Amino acid sequence: MTNDNMPLFLANSRFGWSKPARIEEFNKLQSINSKATTRIVFQGKNVDIPIIRIPIELPKYRMANGRTASLQAEHLAKHPNIRADMFSGDSELWDAQETQHNLLLQLAKQSDLQKYFEETCNIQVDPLLLDEKGFVVNGNRRLSVWRELLFQIPDKYSHFRYIDVAILPHSNEKEIDRLEATLQIEKDIKADYSWDAQANMMLAKQKRDGFSNKELAELYSMKESEVKELMDMLNYADEYLTSRNKKNLWSQVSDHEFAFKRMVASRPKISGVGSQEIFTQAAFTLIEKPEEAGGRLYDAIPAIVESLDIVKDKLQEEFQVSPIQTDHSVDDLFGEVCEEIDLPLALEIQKPENIDKARKIIVEVIESQKQLKKDAKSANYLLDCCARAQAQLSAAVQDGLRPESKLQGVSYQLDQIQIQVDKIRYFLSQHVKN
Repeated sequence: MTNDNMPLFLANSRFGWSKPARIEEFNKLQSINSKATTRIVFQGKNVDIPIIRIPIELPKYRMANGRTASLQAEHLAKHPNIRADMFSGDSELWDAQETQHNLLLQLAKQSDLQKYFEETCNIQVDPLLLDEKGFVVNGNRRLSVWRELLFQIPDKYSHFRYIDVAILPHSNEKEIDRLEATLQIEKDIKADYSWDAQANMMLAKQKRDGFSNKELAELYSMKESEVKELMDMLNYADEYLTSRNKKNLWSQVSDHEFAFKRMVASRPKISGVGSQEIFTQAAFTLIEKPEEAGGRLYDAIPAIVESLDIVKDKLQEEFQVSPIQTDHSVDDLFGEVCEEIDLPLALEIQKPENIDKARKIIVEVIESQKQLKKDAKSANYLLDCCARAQAQLSAAVQDGLRPESKLQGVSYQLDQIQIQVDKIRYFLSQHVKN
């Protein structure tokens, strides 16, 4: 039962007051002169923003939060029955706020932020930054932790009942994106973001606010080529997850940053669409079970490129796929589109029933080629050592035969060299056939 004196928000609300109530409270508090301010660079200038104190229930989480970009997509993938616009629709709704709260808590636990604030001596220091509508621009994770601690043990964490915030001037989403990026760079984005979360965050900014790769590079103090590489890695990861019926389950690729980085670097070295697709599918089989490739995908994936012809031959021996029928008139127009056997072979090795067998063949080829290289290196070891010794002696003759050179001990070293030379010559006389 409500009465006229009750605020415009629900008394038991944990995830934000209603919009009218938030605006009314801001207007009231901002009319009071505040001595405390926080300084930020916003909209191209230094801005001193008054700090106000509000109930912890008042603000709402910002759905366009970079840190949760991958988690949001994964949550939708794992819960297909919830509404598809959970994070892109009305941010005022309870279910969206509650879900975002739980995702933020997940991140807070991973970074030990929750553990930090569980110690009652660790209290709020910096104000949260809110936009003019009461959505948190900076400090979403902290807010989720404080709310959860207060909810679980209200007496112990009563110091979080009221929190300090600063309300940003009127702005658009692009300006908020720029502020968010600036604050992230100051704290080193790589320390807080998995590679896929960073890429998904940037992709979201492109789709939502029209940022180009160049603008994103400027925004995050990166090279444009680094942004492109990150987006290409994301495309490969998306293709991999989709091929395994795990679309948007980004946590399953978070540990494979260097594998996808190697794929991006390696694929341009391969000519032919079909060969590139075989490489892609071969790399995917290793990413699925890296332990079977020795656990070092950073080395194994380039090794596929080096031995790709042998990999293709061995796979074809096993799977015996038939060539596709090509339209040679198309070939005449555009050049050879792809090797006739490669695309069918690529399709064959990505079938669920063939993946394990294909992986075994690929790993065997990589290992056998690695051993051949070791053997070749061992076979050439004697010659290589002699060549290096000869080069050193040539340098000594060219640059060392000078009056000021130290001569003491040189004769002894030459005697030792001659002993080793005699041993090698004797070995050659026993093993070299005329």
